Amino acid sequence: MMELIDVFLLSSRKIIAIYTIAWALTAIVTFPIISLGSYKYIIFIDKNLAKDLGKYYDPNDYMRPRYQLSWEIGSRFIYYCIAYPFIRRRASTISTKFSIFMWWNTLGLWFFAGIFLVGALPKLFT
Repeated sequence: MMELIDVFLLSSRKIIAIYTIAWALTAIVTFPIISLGSYKYIIFIDKNLAKDLGKYYDPNDYMRPRYQLSWEIGSRFIYYCIAYPFIRRRASTISTKFSIFMWWNTLGLWFFAGIFLVGALPKLFT
């Protein structure tokens, strides 16, 4: 029985590690495109997932200058990725492509953070 559990844990670690590496390779391209590229990407994500659009956009639907900064856009996107399982019902689009994109990044960020947490746990308890 213990061998079966060990095999299961080892294979699940390998799957998570492979997924995290694959996500990290795509995140190297995705995050700069969203934060440094055209505003159309973050505007689409904001309109689908933001709780209060008035915070980010003025009455004429122009993004407020403070929220046009690349680090503001990047941190907002990371927040959306982390919170996506809890805020996905806000999405106004029923796009499968958008849903897959957000789940890909959500799981990647959660696994990436989890790897560091699991790596630090043994050091905390010794």
